[in-house]
Amino acid sequence: MRASIYLDHAATAPLAPGVAEVMHEALVDAAGNPSSPHPPGRRARARVDAAGETLAALIGAEPREIVWTSGATESSNLALRGVAEFVGHGARIVSVVTEHPATRDTLAVLAKKGVTVDWLPVDEGGAIDPDELAAALAQGPDLVSIMHVNNETGVIHDIPAIAEQCAAAGVALHVDAAQSLARLAIDVRRTPIALMSLSAHKIGGPKGIGALYIRRRMPRIGLAPQIIGGGQQRGLRAGTLSTHQIAGFGAAAAHAARHGVAAQPAWARLRDALWDAIAPVGGLHRNGRPEHTAAPFLSVSVSGVHGAALVAGLNEGEPELAVSAGAACSAAKGESSHVVRAMGRSPREAAATIRFSLGPGVDDAAIAAAGQRFTDEVTRLRALAAAV
Repeated sequence: MRASIYLDHAATAPLAPGVAEVMHEALVDAAGNPSSPHPPGRRARARVDAAGETLAALIGAEPREIVWTSGATESSNLALRGVAEFVGHGARIVSVVTEHPATRDTLAVLAKKGVTVDWLPVDEGGAIDPDELAAALAQGPDLVSIMHVNNETGVIHDIPAIAEQCAAAGVALHVDAAQSLARLAIDVRRTPIALMSLSAHKIGGPKGIGALYIRRRMPRIGLAPQIIGGGQQRGLRAGTLSTHQIAGFGAAAAHAARHGVAAQPAWARLRDALWDAIAPVGGLHRNGRPEHTAAPFLSVSVSGVHGAALVAGLNEGEPELAVSAGAACSAAKGESSHVVRAMGRSPREAAATIRFSLGPGVDDAAIAAAGQRFTDEVTRLRALAAAV
């Protein structure tokens, strides 16, 4: 087997210790439908409830404020579509140009259906201007939707400050917390967030399971359900609950509660060591201010190389570097990063952007090897370009 260094934890993280075992137990010992009243059903319901309590505790919520979904993409769809349909004609939503496609693409569809969407720009560091948010809030929107940590650059939006600004204007806030859960502490008891999208597989849980936090206290928000039939989850999201996936999310949340936020200083040190290792090759632009970037993220635009060739060379060489060109979702569309373009990079620079995202299993030796591998590949590609 070829050597591989996994630096794509923002795309998906390997299962955390104990998660697979908990999922297997749920499949074998709790095979009943969680909505059924008989003992097998009650055993399944107990596992669902336990996971809900664990996840809720991680964000300071109440278990009844958690609605299970298939992932953060569905959660964001439920939040955005749900609010727009609940409000009806004249709905207005504010968001940011660097949002994840789950938000951007959903809002684009809603705009075609008559929803007014106001897009906030970002500066070269990826941050929004509070004054521009204030101007947007003055238009009386029904919802503001902003991600906590950008999935491509790791840039952190100041959600506590944004939430207070929205609350003062009487506007509900939806937060995409897929990349911040267990990386940054957030307490919905103290921060007036109305809706928050969460994902299991970003924190060591299984793919295919997520959740939407829906605040029951003020500021509350009305939602129109998007999946109907069966009445599960108080009618907000119908369908038989996937006990083993939910149990896996709960196990990952329990692990994250013990190790997530506490591990961030170590990831920051390793991230900065990686930058120090690759910076001497020259022609690199670090996207996002380090002090305002989540610890495991390093986004770098590279001059003098073809982006697709660089990604292919890193992914397929020896050792293999599992990295992304911006984000996995953008790569799937064959697009350069809209995020770094919005931060002022040219289309060519955006196309030659590499996202490193660290996580469990990455140590000093892996960072040193990755730094050398990156340097060698950039040097090789620049030499080939110069020879043409």
